[in-house]
Amino acid sequence: MTDTNSYNFYDRDYFEGRTRQSPPHTRDRIYPQAVQTAAFLARRWAPGRMLDLGCAKGYLVEALQEQGIRAAFGADVSNYAVSHCEAAVRGKLIVTDVLRGLPVREASCDMVTALDLFEHVRDPLPLLGEIRRVLARHGVAYLKICHPRHPNATRDPSHVNVQPLRYWRRMFSRAGFESQRLYETDVTGVSGRWDGLKALVRRAREWAVIGTPADYKFILRKRAC
Repeated sequence: MTDTNSYNFYDRDYFEGRTRQSPPHTRDRIYPQAVQTAAFLARRWAPGRMLDLGCAKGYLVEALQEQGIRAAFGADVSNYAVSHCEAAVRGKLIVTDVLRGLPVREASCDMVTALDLFEHVRDPLPLLGEIRRVLARHGVAYLKICHPRHPNATRDPSHVNVQPLRYWRRMFSRAGFESQRLYETDVTGVSGRWDGLKALVRRAREWAVIGTPADYKFILRKRAC
């Protein structure tokens, strides 16, 4: 069996789509999405210090820096991805297994992001615990998790924890978080009556706007003990 938690699994073949049967993880494909997400996060929360878990080549970190968030950093298990980052984020990314603990001080981050990470994790509770530990008191975490009915859910052999919505809400609660679900149109922005109607349709029928179920998106806040 392939060890999908190993540093070596997420190599060139993985990021070129050969071992996960998906399009290559290229700048042309990923960076525009990162820019959209970064603009949304900066507009809504303007975090001073943030950490992106599962950062891959650091496109979101770069996009956040472009939004004026200079203290943006990333962590990923892949030696290949971090070593192939752009010059703009060199020195901002570290190679580490986030499942074994984050090399970050307690309560030192205003925001933690994890995009397309939790579906790779069999037991999400230790990672959620680490996110809670490093978040400041009023910090937020932004997560994007593969929808179980999305085509990519079964294309990636490292997707070992593709679960329905109720599972993730239960895990967040057990880890001491309050959770709020976001929708595609929340992130991409709504302008005009037509976009507003599409936002309502999205809530009634998840796949109506882009043709496939959009990934789950959540904001987590620490629940008072």
